[in-house]
Amino acid sequence: MTARCSTCDLDLFTPAISTGRLAASLGCSLLTAAVLESRASGGTSAPDFPSPPEWDDALLDDLLLGGGAEEAAERWKNTPNLGRVLVYGDYDVDGVSSTTLALDLCKNKSTAAKFFIPHRHEEGYGLHSSLLKDLLSYGWDTLLIVDCGSKDRALLDMAIAQGLRVFVFDHHLPEDGQPLHHAVVNPHGEGGCENGRALCAAGVLWAWAWKYSILPRKKLEKMTDLVALATLADCMPLTSLNRMLVRRGMDMMSALPRPGLARLFSRLNLSAPSITEESLIMRVIPCLNAAGRMEFADTAVTVLQGSSRAEKGVEDLLTMNKRRQTLSGEISREALLMLENTEGYVALGEDWPVGVLSGVASRICSRNSTPVVLAAPVKEGIRGTVRVPEGGDAIKLLSGISSSLDAWGGHRYAAGFSVSRGKWKDVASFLEKEMASMEIAPPRLSAVEMDPADIGLNEWKELACLGPFGNGNPPPLFFTARKGKERLLPLGKDGRHLQIEKDGIRLLAFDGAADRNALNSSEGWLYRPRLDCWKGMERLQFVVDYVVV
Repeated sequence: MTARCSTCDLDLFTPAISTGRLAASLGCSLLTAAVLESRASGGTSAPDFPSPPEWDDALLDDLLLGGGAEEAAERWKNTPNLGRVLVYGDYDVDGVSSTTLALDLCKNKSTAAKFFIPHRHEEGYGLHSSLLKDLLSYGWDTLLIVDCGSKDRALLDMAIAQGLRVFVFDHHLPEDGQPLHHAVVNPHGEGGCENGRALCAAGVLWAWAWKYSILPRKKLEKMTDLVALATLADCMPLTSLNRMLVRRGMDMMSALPRPGLARLFSRLNLSAPSITEESLIMRVIPCLNAAGRMEFADTAVTVLQGSSRAEKGVEDLLTMNKRRQTLSGEISREALLMLENTEGYVALGEDWPVGVLSGVASRICSRNSTPVVLAAPVKEGIRGTVRVPEGGDAIKLLSGISSSLDAWGGHRYAAGFSVSRGKWKDVASFLEKEMASMEIAPPRLSAVEMDPADIGLNEWKELACLGPFGNGNPPPLFFTARKGKERLLPLGKDGRHLQIEKDGIRLLAFDGAADRNALNSSEGWLYRPRLDCWKGMERLQFVVDYVVV
């Protein structure tokens, strides 16, 4: 989905003689030198040649994961056998990755280890009292909770009172002013450090296992693929630590992907050695997420575990993802129309499946640079998802109405909530009022002025050493001006997408048909190269992210 960018909000860097000199001094391409020089121009550090993030044990050994980390390690190590273990997880990619990782950690330290992930539509996120009581009746010895649990002090006490060992590994913000339960390992609690607070749940669990030698470190290195998937899926900031973990995890997926992932790569026509963060974010992660959005997240865990059912699991993921894509497209069009007609920020769809709303809300928020709430009925209540652009705070927004909500939580830019139908009207009115007054400045973008014809495959591979790209380390954008001779051509079978033919090169404008007039009359386009592999052949594609007006 292409967004719009005003020339007033765009900082353009045009390569000059100094760029050529920098390329010569560093022994790099003009492309790399231009990006380095453009990034250095906004700071004080001199441009340096990019290199892949090196593994640094000190980043992990010095990590502070919160007050409960050391106690959890002592309890774990002082227990020869955890007995019958129940891993309780979440239905997104961080949830299924941390669930898989937890099962791996328990493999040789338990009599049996099983997992449970609540159904997104039936139960929703987090621990639930009635559900937990039912689960505990099966006689577990250890309860290991991942990607939730930080706010559930009473339920954790209930499990401990029934004689269970309880371990919680989470990264969600605790209640304001409330200390975390002693069983919780969460860097957002007292004693956590900045690098720790940037970790996803899988990252918290993995880093804890590394720091306290829960497994041999050589074994843990092979599990960084799960951390990489979860970090990218949850859009965690790519700090020096996260960048290092994602790079090592991607290396693992490229060299020796676990069987279920290898099968998924193959079915997506992805070459493991050519895996990039973009192919994971745009192709692999949506498939893994589709399980929890459309049916049960268990299928994603089955694929990540690589069990005998993984091959069927991959086919199920592909089927569910196609359904998700179709539904998301339909709901996106409906939601945009509803929001435009009401000139509001909140839309309720009586027949929308709640599982796909977060992805749709993210795209609308990104496209329009405005906050948005999408909601749908679930049983007797309403469940909603909140997305806000930079400058907004979804947690602060929901905290202002928390007394009217049945449940809520999330992160600064993305959150969710549940509310009874009887209170929905008041909640929606409050959200509309607060979001209307939310001060959101249009994102200021930076780009290098360079035509796609001047970017070659080898030059792009060299530049990719600046990655992994993501939150906190955005991929470089490039600007190419519209000259008026370009042609707009159809892309795909359904008429939604367009190609811009310019100087013999084609730029891809996904969902561009809806913005045909803007594309045709713009000042130009902001695009990014991406590596594509088709039938074993690598090639560059150029994807339009913004129409410059």
